[in-house]
Amino acid sequence: MGATDRTDVFEAKTQIGGLRRIRVERAFFSGRTGGRTISHGEKLMPYPRKRVWIVGGIILAACVVLAGAGVAYTSGTEFCLSCHEMRVYQDELKLSSHAKDAQGKDISCSQCHIPSGNLARMLGAKAWLGLKDLWVHNLDGGEDLDRAGMQPVARRFTDDANCRACHQDLSKNAKNDGPVSKEGQLAHDNYLGKNGRARSGCVGCHQNLAHLPVFDERIPHNQKFAQKLKESRS
Repeated sequence: MGATDRTDVFEAKTQIGGLRRIRVERAFFSGRTGGRTISHGEKLMPYPRKRVWIVGGIILAACVVLAGAGVAYTSGTEFCLSCHEMRVYQDELKLSSHAKDAQGKDISCSQCHIPSGNLARMLGAKAWLGLKDLWVHNLDGGEDLDRAGMQPVARRFTDDANCRACHQDLSKNAKNDGPVSKEGQLAHDNYLGKNGRARSGCVGCHQNLAHLPVFDERIPHNQKFAQKLKESRS
């Protein structure tokens, strides 16, 4: 073995299910490489390691894209209404004061029921509500829904940010064509921290606006909404 064609072999240790030895070769190349020399101090990146990183990056990107598509699909109104027990909510929504949003478009389920202010909270809400709905649909058959028990859960995941997306100016009434009532202004000032600080969010005061179960029809301020529902059932 000549001086210009000698190979130094080093031993290294790595752990893949235990310690084993691998051979790392570093060589001098001169005449055979057209004068290019690789010194002892130079480290060579093994090709398989690059391939693993590339494949791993592609898989990760694909998972992110598929997860985003899944979230978008399962947040659509069509997906929600694919379960028969959800259709009563759609019937109520169409007759409510919240049938349209601020742009005059039909309000979708996700505009109210999917938290919009925080990604982690949004994913947590989808996971919890989705598992609960699957349980009710597949094990309980979707019949005889406990709407009294469901109301607090639904309100817990209705963020103020969802409401404020349409109701930005709290000094105006719901139709934005005049001022809010005196009592409403006091309540909104409290909510905004102008005369104390409210401990309740939007749905703590504003209830039965989009959906109205039978047991809440007796409440005086729900009479107009209740009458519409009764007429639709007859």
